[in-house]
Amino acid sequence: MEQLSDLDRRILAALQLDGRSSWAEVARLSGTTESTAARRGGRMLDDGTVRVIGVADPLVCGLGQPVLVKLGCAPGSVRTVIDVLAARADTRFLALSTGNWDVITELVVPSQQALATALIDDLGAIPGVHRSSSALITKTFTMRHDWSKRLLGEPAAQQRSVRTTAPATRVVLDDIDRGLLAAIADDGRRAYRDIAKDLTLGETGVRRRVERLQATRALVFSTLVNPVVLGFHVELLAWLKVDLARLDEIAHLLASRPEVRYVSATAGSADLVCEVVLPEAADIHAFTSRVLGALPGVGSVEIGLELENHKRAYRPFHLAEPPS
Repeated sequence: MEQLSDLDRRILAALQLDGRSSWAEVARLSGTTESTAARRGGRMLDDGTVRVIGVADPLVCGLGQPVLVKLGCAPGSVRTVIDVLAARADTRFLALSTGNWDVITELVVPSQQALATALIDDLGAIPGVHRSSSALITKTFTMRHDWSKRLLGEPAAQQRSVRTTAPATRVVLDDIDRGLLAAIADDGRRAYRDIAKDLTLGETGVRRRVERLQATRALVFSTLVNPVVLGFHVELLAWLKVDLARLDEIAHLLASRPEVRYVSATAGSADLVCEVVLPEAADIHAFTSRVLGALPGVGSVEIGLELENHKRAYRPFHLAEPPS
């Protein structure tokens, strides 16, 4: 992979605002011509610098129960544990972490019995795992990828990414919905007319279904980029114990922050978990003291730095690294 220019980074930031943006819109936001945006953006899509995927919310769509699991491992066993978890089809997220836990993973299981099997029979049997803690995800407040929009400058940085503030609504998927979600799972920029060929719908019907799924927060388009290539070198998870009467308030305050990528309520040792993307390790103190420290009703916070990401959105997270 060649060194990214400032223009390349702005193109990626524009795609993070809306992964399905036309190249004309990407060009407008990044300050270049449509042909240049299409050429450079297409190259970065082809070489794996960036991926745009359609992601269904399992809770909203009734596709399974997400559960976050923290694992403590014996010395020398972490790589083995990560390899086993990475091979599981139900592993949606997987990271090596600092702090009290060595590995953080998210599984999406179809039932309570399947969860018991995963925790006791599967994860409990992995060589080297000597302790664990699990927490059900009960509600996802935000999952977005526009944390790099500050690279676009003003006023483009003020443009909101494509996301709804409406409460998530449980959706009953029909066969066409399932086919649509499968069609955009690996290529979120796939043309609606191409998707329509595989479904018993016209192009307009595909567009309307996508808009409906987005409006109910059943579907988001995620633009996956290795943060390092954009100049963001820190990813961390913060686990918060909060006043339950203020849980929603705190979650929405966190979700409004530009550096916060993900916020969910959990049923476990913490009440909320959020994922944060920052430029440098020096920014951690300011975020914890001025952002987390200023939130009302927060009792305690546990923070773990994501040292390595191995899986995101069910996919191996081997996006292009910047050249050394």
